[in-house]
Amino acid sequence: MRIFYRKNGGQNQMAVAISLRSETSGEIKRFLDTYFGKETNIDEDVGWWVYVYNRPLDAVDIVSAVMDNCDKYQISVCLQIDKCSVYPVTADNYNDVIKGMFDLYYEEQPEAVY
Repeated sequence: MRIFYRKNGGQNQMAVAISLRSETSGEIKRFLDTYFGKETNIDEDVGWWVYVYNRPLDAVDIVSAVMDNCDKYQISVCLQIDKCSVYPVTADNYNDVIKGMFDLYYEEQPEAVY
């Protein structure tokens, strides 16, 4: 896997790649159909799905959805946020992973004064 960057206002912004893997046929399609709330155009036998989020915090939703439903789906999640480093997300570390993403990417905007 590679790291992806997006030009944004003269600054390089890092993208986040999320990988879903499953040994169970149809599991990723079943999860994604439920997650997106509609039939997805993914083959039934897909065992590995990768999506690159150019807005890194958008990845938090799918990571949370997989981990919150780990009793329903046999899916593992990995996240890539730095040069060729792929981090497995587990039941033991996913709260820390999500907190770390917010620490890295969340930028509080000052309130407008009118």
